[in-house]
Amino acid sequence: MGLNSTRFELNSYHSHTGTMANSETSVVQYRGARQRSHCGYCGHGFSKYTHGMWAHAMTVQDYQDLIDRGWRRSGKYCYKPTMDKTCCPQYAIRCRAGDFKMNKSHKKTVKMVHRYINQGLKPGEKTEEAAATVSADTKNSSKKNSGSENGTKTEGKGGQEKKHLEKCPTPGKGADPSKPPCKKAKLRRLEKKQEKMAQKLQQGDVPEVKQATSKEAATAVPHKVEKGAPNAPKSLEELLGECTVENPAHKLEIKLVQSSPQSNEFKDTFDQSYGVYRRYQMAIHKDSPGNCDKQGFKSFLVDSPLQSMKIPGGLEHGYGSFHQQYWIDGKLIAVGVLDILPNCTSSVYLYYDPDYSFLSLGTYSALRELAFTRSLHPKAPNLEYYYMGYYIHSCPKMKYKGQYNPSFLLCPDTYTWNPIRQCEPKLDASKYSRLESSVEKADDNGRVTLEEVLILHDNQAMPYAIYKAIKPRAGNEAEVRQYAGFVGMKCAKRMLLYRS
Repeated sequence: MGLNSTRFELNSYHSHTGTMANSETSVVQYRGARQRSHCGYCGHGFSKYTHGMWAHAMTVQDYQDLIDRGWRRSGKYCYKPTMDKTCCPQYAIRCRAGDFKMNKSHKKTVKMVHRYINQGLKPGEKTEEAAATVSADTKNSSKKNSGSENGTKTEGKGGQEKKHLEKCPTPGKGADPSKPPCKKAKLRRLEKKQEKMAQKLQQGDVPEVKQATSKEAATAVPHKVEKGAPNAPKSLEELLGECTVENPAHKLEIKLVQSSPQSNEFKDTFDQSYGVYRRYQMAIHKDSPGNCDKQGFKSFLVDSPLQSMKIPGGLEHGYGSFHQQYWIDGKLIAVGVLDILPNCTSSVYLYYDPDYSFLSLGTYSALRELAFTRSLHPKAPNLEYYYMGYYIHSCPKMKYKGQYNPSFLLCPDTYTWNPIRQCEPKLDASKYSRLESSVEKADDNGRVTLEEVLILHDNQAMPYAIYKAIKPRAGNEAEVRQYAGFVGMKCAKRMLLYRS
């Protein structure tokens, strides 16, 4: 039976189970173990093991439950690493967006991007005023050097030469040794604060402070810094908001367009988006032009099995598959491929114009997606996580994902989420490890009740027990059991597994 153009008649099944007859349903074809393939992380040939299935259609809730069991999608193909066999175990990773804390590198990236947007300066470039000051200082230093060389030679008989003890700085070669060292901004702020406090003490403006006893100090509740307080660190949203100034050098626009089904705005920008993808793949991943054709782009990053869904009073754009586009001065420079699911936003892929690689768009887009996830929470209270794909502890170039705190890794045995800092010692000892600390914890959702697995056969939905009665010689019981164990019984009892 062909599935691509078939309309499934599920009324008999839905009326039996009480499920709405017009509800959307997931339909999958299990492909089992994929032939061993080349690993792009360690470079070894035929050492990557996965299991997979083709998703003809999938509800956002089913996909949410699947990625919580280690599955991911590439177009309409869903795959799950065979963790105990593959050369580079891939652990699903997610960040709790509401509690996300930026590190210094994240802040530096945001400021660098906004410096380019607001002032037009690339990394390493200076403003005209700063450049003029440096130029003047360089000329003065040169003159001083020349004068010193002419006026510090021998005095008196014997030809004894007096050495110049204080060296003048050479432009671009470190700090000026003749001047006091420059203080860090944090130290300058502290000194300024201390000066103000001293002034207030002299004026008698500071109220008397009672000295706490050791017992009071031990039981005191730490002071919580209020949002907007002078010494409070800037939030992610506040830092990203600094991009909006009057008369910026460049105009940055970020647009969310639906990719499946394709919105009109997505269709209008398809050629530009494909052009950015093609340049990215050829420059960054060294793909040949033949491997970057339009059909390959469409099947990889446009086609999606996810069925879009909207809830009255919920998210304006609903749930499903989207492209988040980054435009500078009317030119598309980057695209983040996203799935918006009931409990998370899931990052699928990012591609960008190689001419803008100086903006560290991988980090910047991740921060933007985290902020986007946080913005959805008020209307979708269950949506509180940002999924970043896979974390590979044995691959140095993939460990950067662990810097988005607080992050959690999925245990491959129990499918529970565990703080990444608690997992790192185990992964240092063994690249494949059970991450759940409780020895009693088990994968209850993986206990298969074969008779309850939902089957699609001859255009009819039925439990496996009925299918087995119809096709007693089918001989696929082991494969169906393996499928149900990998997807979990919650999904196995909802999704339709196609059987001929």
